[in-house]
Amino acid sequence: MSTLIPRPSSVRLRQLLKASCEVFQTVYNPDNIRTGNKILRRKMKGPAAISYYPIESPVKFRHIRAAYPMFEFPNTPDEHRITMNELRKRKGKGPPKKKEGKVI
Repeated sequence: MSTLIPRPSSVRLRQLLKASCEVFQTVYNPDNIRTGNKILRRKMKGPAAISYYPIESPVKFRHIRAAYPMFEFPNTPDEHRITMNELRKRKGKGPPKKKEGKVI
């Protein structure tokens, strides 16, 4: 013969929920209001993002070149750009020639 166990009252279930929240150190939120605790529990992203990028030096290459004009420093990005433009012109991929004639 099986006996049916009566269901606990809603007040008793709330008390149980509150006690379990205290024991397991979770937030007691009986009304299921959105509180943002899920996001607040996450590990902070700020320190990881800051450490990802290297610290930028206040001294730039142009400052060094201006401080020592007696030395010739190669400007490799500019030289590379110029050589690539020359290659494109030889292949016929350069900018189109301007039209001679009427000016509107």
